[in-house]
Amino acid sequence: MVSRDKLFHPIFLLSVILLITNDFFFKSIFHNELTGKLSDFAGLFAFPFFWTAIFPKQIKLIHFATAIGFVFWKSNYSQPIIDSINYFGFRTFRTVDYTDCIALISVAASYIISFKTLPIRTRPLIIRLVALISVFAFVATTQEKQAPPYEENFKTIDLYNQSAHQLTVIVNFKYSDVELAGDTSLDNEFNRIDTLKLASGSYSTVRTPIFTGKSTRFPVTFKITVSDSLGKLQKIYNKNTFFKALDTANGHGANNESGEYWSLNIGKKKPEKIAPFTIYGRWQTISSSTKSHTFEIRERYYYDVDPDSDLARYEIQDSMLTVFYPKKTIRGKITRLKGDELSIRWENQKALKYNKLYQ
Repeated sequence: MVSRDKLFHPIFLLSVILLITNDFFFKSIFHNELTGKLSDFAGLFAFPFFWTAIFPKQIKLIHFATAIGFVFWKSNYSQPIIDSINYFGFRTFRTVDYTDCIALISVAASYIISFKTLPIRTRPLIIRLVALISVFAFVATTQEKQAPPYEENFKTIDLYNQSAHQLTVIVNFKYSDVELAGDTSLDNEFNRIDTLKLASGSYSTVRTPIFTGKSTRFPVTFKITVSDSLGKLQKIYNKNTFFKALDTANGHGANNESGEYWSLNIGKKKPEKIAPFTIYGRWQTISSSTKSHTFEIRERYYYDVDPDSDLARYEIQDSMLTVFYPKKTIRGKITRLKGDELSIRWENQKALKYNKLYQ
């Protein structure tokens, strides 16, 4: 048969089908040692066999490179490469388990069968379709899937972008070899560096390598880096600043390492839009304010009662109050408006606190 017709070999087709079925169904249902090994056996047959169909004169080189590459991939030496891939937002993982090398027997099987021929001829269109599905299977097996049930057993960090712009977030929750030696349970696929792109108002969950119910300290190198869409640094959180900035309101997570999950709001908060009618009334500064000021604001005018002034036109955009006097314009940032309490920072000066006298 023609070299590319080898892609229609029944054992190759079975291995590709098994690889896809295992990665997308069996792992999420069972997630045990068998499903992990099954992908290795199926992949180590299908991958070199596929490339020998494309490059029939390089059978020995392809199988040798596959075997060496797999051993390297399953070792700790490949971690810098995985971290680099995750840094650019392509979530990739693997589990370090040298017992997986038993699957190298599939490489030997692929090597032997690659030299054999079968009387199979297929249409080019079908061969291209099989090739496309095969490449998809090879790529998909290294990608992080939607969290299967077992992943609920890991502690998480919830990140919410409260800014008006897209942000890039790099979460370094990777333990060193020394730290892993003290607790081997942390050596799993979540012991890594994640890169997330969060649109304005969106959130994402990062799973940590810490199992729920365990009081494990964060990695020494723990860090969360926040940048804008142009790569400009916005904020860096180490462990101390992270716990201080956590959102614990309404039961949203904990503020120490013993928590089961953590919630962090990132980015500069978008200005809240003030409904004009909520500020209507007469307001007077509280007694502890550095400056005495009383004003009245209605639908059609703004009026300084103390010190006295003429009626003025005004407008409110988001949380910015702009008053247009005949010969000048004054702006004030509304920093708080809740019930009968109001705070305004006039012309970037210290905020004045007001109480509502009447509606």
